[in-house]
Amino acid sequence: MACDNSGVADGSSLRHVLVVGGSLDQWKAMSVSDWSLYVATLRSSVEHVGAQWLTVYPYSGIPNVSDDGDLVRKISESCNASLVNGKVIIRGKTSVVIDVCADGQQRFVRAVNGMSTEKITEKNLASAILDPASSEPDLVVIFGDPTQLPPSLVWELAYSELVYLNTQWPHCNSEDIELAINDFQRRDRRFGGVDS
Repeated sequence: MACDNSGVADGSSLRHVLVVGGSLDQWKAMSVSDWSLYVATLRSSVEHVGAQWLTVYPYSGIPNVSDDGDLVRKISESCNASLVNGKVIIRGKTSVVIDVCADGQQRFVRAVNGMSTEKITEKNLASAILDPASSEPDLVVIFGDPTQLPPSLVWELAYSELVYLNTQWPHCNSEDIELAINDFQRRDRRFGGVDS
């Protein structure tokens, strides 16, 4: 399914939230029960505002194929989730996608390499990058330094609203996410446009 933001009724609609936080080493240090609680907290925080998608990326880290595979299996086990193309997928009212790729350029290349021979357009490239989510992120919540963009993001920044939180990952809670959502809902979204 192609990503499509054309159906957004107004700037306060929130269909897709992307949370970026922690290094791959911090992710690997979390236990199965830590992951279960973390995902449940994030999911319930966005579900009550009607978001259809929650995506979670690490802020940074050096990939290691065998370690990353073990991490994906641990997260999947903690959430009773499916594994699809190396991503953890939890289906439901708010579906959750967890991608352990901490390099946005690598994620971009992976998406392009996975595309068929169809002509590359902005819409089908977005679909390949964000799969299985059906829309680009409306809100990106970043647990990290507000003076720099996370290296795990490349594509996802084009039309998203960014909210940086001064909370150490993974110690975020529902109140942190609600603060970010409230900030988002007060904004006048321009979807990449500029004020005239």
